[in-house]
Amino acid sequence: LAALTDHRCLGWPDAGALAVGARADLVAVALDSPRTAGSDPGQVIFTGTAADVRTVLVDGRVVVADGRHVLGDVGRLLAAAIDPLR
Repeated sequence: LAALTDHRCLGWPDAGALAVGARADLVAVALDSPRTAGSDPGQVIFTGTAADVRTVLVDGRVVVADGRHVLGDVGRLLAAAIDPLR
């Protein structure tokens, strides 16, 4: 878990901590799904899947709320963007 939150190798010494002025990339994962129920919160990165992600903030902006991406159906949008390249 410590290795997942250390961003110095990316050149972001202000990331990986909850502090005023630090980058705010956060992910909230449901702990009550069939995959995560009973998991220690520190182990949920091993038991959860994308389906368990409830909230994502990137640089302080909400990108996923209540398990839904703010752009809508990201799979459909991605397929539409890739299709003309075929």
